[in-house]
Amino acid sequence: MTHSFAIWWRRLAVVVAALLLASAPVDARAGRKGKSRTPQRTMEAVKRDKSKAEQKISETATKIKTNTKELNRQLNRLTSLNADIETNRTKVQGLKNHIDSLGAAINVTADSVKVLEKELEDMRKAYVKALKQLQPHAGTMNEISFIFSAKSFAEAYSRMRYLRQFSAWRERKAENIRKGIERIADRRAHLTSLRHSQDLAYRKAAEVQTELSQQQLQSEEMVSKLRKEDSALRRALNEQKKQATALDRELDRLIAAEQARIAREEEARRRQEAQAAKTKKDNKSQEKTTASNGKSGNITERSAKDVASANARTQTAASTSAAALTGSFEANKGKLLFPVAGTYKIVRRFGRQPHPTLPHVEVDNSGIDIEVRKGTSARAVFAGKVSYIFKQDGFNSIVMVRHGRYITIYAGLATVAVKQGDSVKAGQTLGSIYSDPDDGNRTKLHFEIRNERQKLNPTQWVR
Repeated sequence: MTHSFAIWWRRLAVVVAALLLASAPVDARAGRKGKSRTPQRTMEAVKRDKSKAEQKISETATKIKTNTKELNRQLNRLTSLNADIETNRTKVQGLKNHIDSLGAAINVTADSVKVLEKELEDMRKAYVKALKQLQPHAGTMNEISFIFSAKSFAEAYSRMRYLRQFSAWRERKAENIRKGIERIADRRAHLTSLRHSQDLAYRKAAEVQTELSQQQLQSEEMVSKLRKEDSALRRALNEQKKQATALDRELDRLIAAEQARIAREEEARRRQEAQAAKTKKDNKSQEKTTASNGKSGNITERSAKDVASANARTQTAASTSAAALTGSFEANKGKLLFPVAGTYKIVRRFGRQPHPTLPHVEVDNSGIDIEVRKGTSARAVFAGKVSYIFKQDGFNSIVMVRHGRYITIYAGLATVAVKQGDSVKAGQTLGSIYSDPDDGNRTKLHFEIRNERQKLNPTQWVR
């Protein structure tokens, strides 16, 4: 954007100067012919007019630049507001689902309370009925009299057993009734808790819905205001596209260079393995020749050591191949760490999205843009190796971490805490994210995941 302003400024300055210089001879000729009484302008006057014109051009360029910055701030606020709207919309839907589930649980609990109350009432009636049937003479004869009124010792013993069994049965029935009362009390307490939770959820949903409505109104007002700046918006969009395209080109170049280096290393490894296999074959042939000649000891022992050494080099090369790292990264799809810790919001999602203000215009994003609090750091989503660190207009410092054939990209860093070639662990800090002082210290990380040069949707990989 600054470069285009400079070109425009220089062109305008040249045109103004040419017009001012051209006016001097015209006035002189007019004076000679007697058609104009305007006095001939001096060189000092021309220089003064030129200086004033240049000052106006400079002031206009500064004003345009200031307006563009303000326009970008408004766009950033709009994207942030839209992210909040999306979050609150999700919250409202989640609360509605929660309220529905609570309503279903309340109905089930209320039904269970009715069932338990019916069972308790049935138990009480059965208990009373049983008491009347099993103890018909209760009130006219106590237990002692009931035992001693037996006609024989055997009958008295039977009556004692009966009384014990009856007492145990009565205690069990009473305990069942007591537990039934407790279950009903628990269910009623749970029902009260569910209704309280439902009331809270209703109030929270109403609050979020009110906030959402206010945000939507604010967003509509901002969109309406920004759409009046159509030409300026398109200039800003073109500048953003140029910066994004430049980043894509640089990433493709670096990845291609790294692929070539990895291919060379792989070729060297294959040659080493082939040489090791040839050495092993030659050593075996030499062992057979030595054995057939009846020679012993030293040559055979030395050949065995050479073969063991060759085998050790081959195993080490295989253990450091990129295939194992690729599997580990890919196996954790959907479980990788998020590139920042703490609270965040995604203000621009992956892929083609409609522009927030310009109708029929789409913007393309190679990753996701994450807005965070000032002072937040970026962290590695998985163990890997820092392959490149570089700077790019519009993205500040950028760190690329390779995980086998997969690459994660962290753009928009103010400071970098690692070096090229460093091995990093999952969760390790890579650097602090840049806060833009011209935009109220808005702090934003651009994050990408690639399978070599293929762009992937980061939200499908991180959690």
